Amino acid sequence: MVLFLGGCGYQFQGRGTNLPPEIRSVAIPIFANRTFQTGIESEVTRALVEKFISVRRLNVLEQNSADALLTGIVKSFVTTSVAVTGDTQTTTGYRATLTVEITFKRQKDGRVLFKGEMSEWWNYPVVADLAITENNKKEAVRQISLLLAEKAHELILENF
Repeated sequence: MVLFLGGCGYQFQGRGTNLPPEIRSVAIPIFANRTFQTGIESEVTRALVEKFISVRRLNVLEQNSADALLTGIVKSFVTTSVAVTGDTQTTTGYRATLTVEITFKRQKDGRVLFKGEMSEWWNYPVVADLAITENNKKEAVRQISLLLAEKAHELILENF
């Protein structure tokens, strides 16, 4: 049975990839930011770099040494009210939604291997203290970035 599974191309989940065999490393330069939310591009880029490093299926290298290049644009960051108190109609929660566009291409010839747009969201509480609310918003951006990094990593390696 083991020989049969190995011979038919079956692979355990998380181990296979549809990437060309010559792609063994990736460079991830800081994303562009088309929003008014400062620093959001750094958080998204950091989450992607950490995801690729932790999984270790592609080495993360400098741009001039890598086989592939993962670039992106933070296209939008929107917050909308999702929770309101009944008596005073005061907002008690926001939903932060972040949209990015990513492009994964082979360095040697510039061939695009994957291009796509994706969004994720995270709810966060609003409190009377503006500094705490701002920290809650930053944490929401961090969580969204982690979700986007997971999704991008999956899409690039599995090429769905």
